[in-house]
Amino acid sequence: MPEPTKAIVYSSKTQHELRDSLRLIDTRIAQLEERCNQLGRVSLEVEKDLYDARISRKLVVWRNLPIRQLPPEILATIFRYVVWSVPGPFEANHTRRQFREVAIADQNLWNSIWFLDVYPWQRSLASLERSGISSVAHLDHLLDALLAKISQIRVLLVRFESMELVEHFLKRFAIAGPPTLLERYEVHRTSMPYLWPPEQAKSPVPISVHPTPTLRWLCLDGVSIDFSKLHLTNLHTVNLRRMTLLSCPTSEKFSEILSASSGLFNLGLSAAGPRWTPVQPVARIRRVVMPNLRDLLIGDMGCPFSIFILNHFHAPRVMVLSLVHLRGQDYSAMLAAMTGMFPELQLLSLDTLYITKSDETMRAVVLWLESMPRIKMLKVVDVKHTILDVFCQDPTQYWMQSQTDAYLRSWREKNGDREVVRPVLLPNLEYLYFKVTQPGDEISVLTTARKAIGRPFKTAYTPDVHLKTIPAEELEKIRDSVGELEIMDGMEPPPVELDIHRGMAGTVDKSETPYYIFPKTTA
Repeated sequence: MPEPTKAIVYSSKTQHELRDSLRLIDTRIAQLEERCNQLGRVSLEVEKDLYDARISRKLVVWRNLPIRQLPPEILATIFRYVVWSVPGPFEANHTRRQFREVAIADQNLWNSIWFLDVYPWQRSLASLERSGISSVAHLDHLLDALLAKISQIRVLLVRFESMELVEHFLKRFAIAGPPTLLERYEVHRTSMPYLWPPEQAKSPVPISVHPTPTLRWLCLDGVSIDFSKLHLTNLHTVNLRRMTLLSCPTSEKFSEILSASSGLFNLGLSAAGPRWTPVQPVARIRRVVMPNLRDLLIGDMGCPFSIFILNHFHAPRVMVLSLVHLRGQDYSAMLAAMTGMFPELQLLSLDTLYITKSDETMRAVVLWLESMPRIKMLKVVDVKHTILDVFCQDPTQYWMQSQTDAYLRSWREKNGDREVVRPVLLPNLEYLYFKVTQPGDEISVLTTARKAIGRPFKTAYTPDVHLKTIPAEELEKIRDSVGELEIMDGMEPPPVELDIHRGMAGTVDKSETPYYIFPKTTA
């Protein structure tokens, strides 16, 4: 490893100046935050000043860090933790010479290479050179360099627009050689048709003809593989999107994949899943216990297909559930099938969920929500009154008589002749994140109803990019019915959402789930 440049050590005078600057900035931030509280409304001018002050504070704190005095091997270790735990390309170009020299000398940092520049990919090919072993025509030029290092690749994330290119890549990667270190395999296709076509599904290509013993992360978006030849490993993340039924794994193979993945933490199925036929009896499905599954997404599929999928696993410790783009038919039967499945759920995300308006569907949704009493945060996007009205219902109105009798008996045993207090639906629900994508959406229906039953939201979050779609009167209703309305920068996830993800990452066996990436943007 080449010797780094001499570390800069600030004089005591300079350090005192930095600390004085930090105190001044902290005072400024406190004043601006107090100003926000006094205004009682959103002020873009104050928000901008507050944002600038926080950025200035970060810069001053960075200048005052003693990282420049660390030896090269410690710096390299820190860089590895950063590069291997955060999605995105690693760049060492625009930084101090000491950091650049340490980074370039450490071959382990360059096992994940992102081809984000244009042909002939000079910057990305330079990354390949640092890894330590030194139209289709353009793609072949790239693959000739990339696949020569196939035994060194840890993370592979590619995105194609052309069907021809993605097929060419799949075929070349499959026969290139043993990907012995490959942990993450992620392929996206951004072009039409929306689903992976049936004609391509008739001659599927495996990830590799060689074993992939270290594979932990599998994401296929608008692409499919030969699942029958997938080497079973203990997967941490499975994300399958946009596949025709013919290109999906069989029900038996899907169960095999789950069974081999006892450490599965994240399962996302959007317009994809185990191959389904309407005549397949549920009793024949092999249901797999998933003790470490915490994050589940189901989206863009019909109600019968979603119920078929749910019968493949038992995951009572799921803590984050996302239901996305479920529209065009009544999904109350799916919600009824999920009743009691996720008693430890803390974050529920609903992005376009449709149910019909009837007493029967209302009962199904209420009992579903009642079975998840630990929910503390709700995220809603494009959700109509039919769903929003459910969150203020009295659950006892939908109980069987035996359940009502049992509740009254338990109450009298604990409280004697005191007046009976009826239970509240979702008693721990305190936080709301909402995006108003259409002017007709009325989130105030939800916030005012929760306040009316004595369970108002402590904090409601919404991104600044959608503020213009919320009428001033509607925004005022929301603000008046919640403890605090917080405007988020862009698509940044709320702090409470990050806390939930950190908490659930700490509930699993680390030997089974070796790494976890916190969400960078909201659903």
